[in-house]
Amino acid sequence: MAWRRLHPIAVVTALIESVRSAIALILPVLAIAVPNRDSAVVMAVIVAVIGLIAAWMLVSPVVRWLTTGYRMDDHGITQRSGVFNRTRTTIAYDHIHTLSSSAPIYMRPFHVVILDITAAGGESGMTLRGVPAGVQLELEAARQLDSGDTVSAAAASVGIHGAVADTAVADSDAAEECRQPEEAPAAGARTGVNQSATGRPAIDGELVFRASVADIVLFAVTDLGLFAALIVVYGFLDQLRDLVPEDVFDTAQDSVIRFATSSAAMIAGAVVVVFAVLVGASIIGSLLRFYGFEVWRRGGDLVVVRGALTRRITTIAIDRIQTVAIRRSLLRRALHLCSVRLGLGAMAAAEGEDGDATGADVLPVIGDDRVYAVLQRMLPEWGLEPPEIHRTGRGLVRYYLVMPLAVSAAGMAVAVIWALVSRDAVNWLWTLAPAALAVWWGLCRWLKAASEGYAVLDDKRIAATGASVLTLFTVFTRRSRIQSVERSSTPWRLNRGVECLRLPLFVSNGISALQFTALRSADAATVSAWAEDGSIRPSGTSDRSADSDPRNMTDNGHRDDDGWRAR
Repeated sequence: MAWRRLHPIAVVTALIESVRSAIALILPVLAIAVPNRDSAVVMAVIVAVIGLIAAWMLVSPVVRWLTTGYRMDDHGITQRSGVFNRTRTTIAYDHIHTLSSSAPIYMRPFHVVILDITAAGGESGMTLRGVPAGVQLELEAARQLDSGDTVSAAAASVGIHGAVADTAVADSDAAEECRQPEEAPAAGARTGVNQSATGRPAIDGELVFRASVADIVLFAVTDLGLFAALIVVYGFLDQLRDLVPEDVFDTAQDSVIRFATSSAAMIAGAVVVVFAVLVGASIIGSLLRFYGFEVWRRGGDLVVVRGALTRRITTIAIDRIQTVAIRRSLLRRALHLCSVRLGLGAMAAAEGEDGDATGADVLPVIGDDRVYAVLQRMLPEWGLEPPEIHRTGRGLVRYYLVMPLAVSAAGMAVAVIWALVSRDAVNWLWTLAPAALAVWWGLCRWLKAASEGYAVLDDKRIAATGASVLTLFTVFTRRSRIQSVERSSTPWRLNRGVECLRLPLFVSNGISALQFTALRSADAATVSAWAEDGSIRPSGTSDRSADSDPRNMTDNGHRDDDGWRAR
């Protein structure tokens, strides 16, 4: 097969990346130049360095475009690139986990996209910048044919009908829709050439979910990640200090602080303004990421479409899904909301996306009363229903809290000794740090104790619940997705029939293991037996004599373990 060259618009994409990199290099150089602007030698060197950076910024995109190509043969897709170090990467069609395309606004008139192809593992994949939208369809059809799914291959060959190629729509159209949103078609409706929420030609298949503007705003308001923006702002101000004369920066900072703290009303007003700015930024960012969010079912694939200025399309093979995780932050739980992410063996992030907002997030936010009905339409093979969870942490809270309390007590002892030795009253404030650690860590562990549990649904499926920091989750997976069974305990725990159980999963974008921090041996034996051979036993009993019996610990094939259990 002949090698294909990327579209010339790829030079623009590479130039944008070069500009970003050049700015990151030039800013430190300017930080050196400002204090030494009176030295002719230093300024000459700095000008030369900036000139070299600018030259490389302009030349490297063209060189990269001239030396990059790809081709598709009967077995897979190959990409070659590089000048002095020639690199050739090949991915077989049947190894492709996800296909994600993004169409920035400057690419839409040329009907080309940035295509991300990911195989198993976090580092496996390739990115093609500036390829026709039809390449994604070719790869989908080839992957399905390689896996023997002729129905999905035929659906893929029908195409996305220009979902990317014909996305050149005036911004006024999107604005008009925001003013007069059209009613979404019923989920599950199957049409020929469908129309998306923005009037663009959409996926040929079955629409299973569409997020309205109100849904996206609700997601933004309840997204606790918006407070991370404060860290970003602080980092920006810290870098700004290196570029602005120190006296000017300190004077401006003192003026702002005096103005904002001049009275109680000003302090309250400053807090309200900061919170409003954070919420506003979160809403704008969420609309840019999720506007027009749709999930389509096409044969054996899920197709996730999203994005305002940059339209992104991610294709996920159903048979590559490792887990289905329903997550609830404490705020969303209070509002009876949740989000759903698919666990995959490879990242499903398109160009420009981070790991916190990818095509694997099939339901960014949805009501608790609707989530299982939508998932039934989206993934009927999984048979997802509200599980009856057997809580494994009840009565074992002390095993969850002993570590946080021990570490915090040790930290408190060190802080007290330091304050006594130094005889400085200010050093007593250091005792607040271990106290705060005890409260935070203890709260997180208590939440784990209250939420961890499992439900064996049948000989192939299991549901597990737990908590990650202050976020509750319910994760569904299949026995075939579990990599191993890891049971551990300390001698004093084992005497009381308490263990730790971990079932690793092949997931790179979310919950990578079913983990129970403390559970009774009978429960551990039940879950282990199911994971090893599909045996379904009644949920473990809390009878201590049965729990502490080593015979209740399922054999994992290690002879050394057998001797340890007998002791």
